[in-house]
Amino acid sequence: MSRIRVGVAADDITGANDIGICFANGGYRSAVFPQELIRDKDLQREARGLDVVIIDTDSRFDDPRTAAAKVAAATQLLKELSCDRYFNKTCSVFRGNIGAEFDSMQDALGVTSSMVILGFPKNGRTTVDGVHYVYGKRLEDSQFRSDPIHPMDLSYLPDILARQSDRSVGLVTWKDLDRGVLHVRARKDELKRAGCAYVLFDIRSQDDLALVAEAVAEEVNICGSSAIGEFLPGAYHRLQAADAVTAAGQALLVAGSLTDQSKAQTAHIRALGWQVFELESCAVFDPERQREAEQELIRKASAAMAETGYAMICSQQDAKKAAEAKAQGSRLGLSWQDVGRLISGSLSYAAEEILRQTGCRNLVVAGGDTSAAVTRQLGIYRMEIGREIEPGVPFMRGECRLGTLNLVLKSGSFGSEEFLEKAAVSTVNGG
Repeated sequence: MSRIRVGVAADDITGANDIGICFANGGYRSAVFPQELIRDKDLQREARGLDVVIIDTDSRFDDPRTAAAKVAAATQLLKELSCDRYFNKTCSVFRGNIGAEFDSMQDALGVTSSMVILGFPKNGRTTVDGVHYVYGKRLEDSQFRSDPIHPMDLSYLPDILARQSDRSVGLVTWKDLDRGVLHVRARKDELKRAGCAYVLFDIRSQDDLALVAEAVAEEVNICGSSAIGEFLPGAYHRLQAADAVTAAGQALLVAGSLTDQSKAQTAHIRALGWQVFELESCAVFDPERQREAEQELIRKASAAMAETGYAMICSQQDAKKAAEAKAQGSRLGLSWQDVGRLISGSLSYAAEEILRQTGCRNLVVAGGDTSAAVTRQLGIYRMEIGREIEPGVPFMRGECRLGTLNLVLKSGSFGSEEFLEKAAVSTVNGG
């Protein structure tokens, strides 16, 4: 899978280096090209093999018209490199020709809405309710108020931007962030539909940056400070992985293991934004509740796969819930192994029905006991070994009463944090 290519126009050399290291720390090969020194160079050749191409426009101290012209020229060069995303890197306290440069890149790209993220918590820059702070002081009360060229006498970022651009600004606040990435995406899209040319995000912490990166990964144009660049490589990777699954077909993931590895792998799936549905552990002790819980899994997972192409069903991995199931089983004279078999049986039954209803033939199972239960439930009588995805875990082509499956069965204690994601992509790509 080739990486998403990012083109950056930065308004000064140190800022260009700053965003370069953020992307480089995420594994993206990055390089800076001073605009005035590349006019006679073959940028196509010089940028070969780079994931992030950064053009230093050196425009912070220009007049607005000159700065806009430089950004337009830089953006055209980046478009000729077939970049997938475009970043207008500016000062982390909005000094410079913010409006002129933002408007210029928007116009050159032909986009009507850009994401603006100025927060840089590691360097003391935070945004709360649209108000920008520097090490806890409002911007207008910080050292930048007395900047000799760009004195910053306002703190409310929409007002600062409004001084330089007549395009509308919408705000995604910390209250939105605290409701999670799905809400943030919905709020962002709502503001775009309302005609906001710039959607500006509160940032209080590194966690906020990580969440916002996931929410804006699909957006073509981002503006602001470099800090978000630390999290965009991972967000882009997860977006591409999800797109690969959706584009290639459907995949069902099943996890019955309670090992630390499986818990971390499930957490990674959740972080991707893939939908995960848990089987209520204690429901397996009552036949009626068990059947209701299974039907709920089948209904929810099938609906998710119809919508996005993928879903995961699993046992409850919370230690307290597991202890409750173990204790209730003990009161009924059941060993922990007996309880595990009941849970695996329900997951296996649900998995077969989901595969049957959706037509999906790509299956990933985590946990040895669960893998055995699924194999029995589906009647998988032949498994041809394919390539090794990670040590000890191969892609397989299985034959069962539903037909041919692209299949991965893994031990609960095997695999990296990203394993389930890798396995899902492997199955939909046929190995």
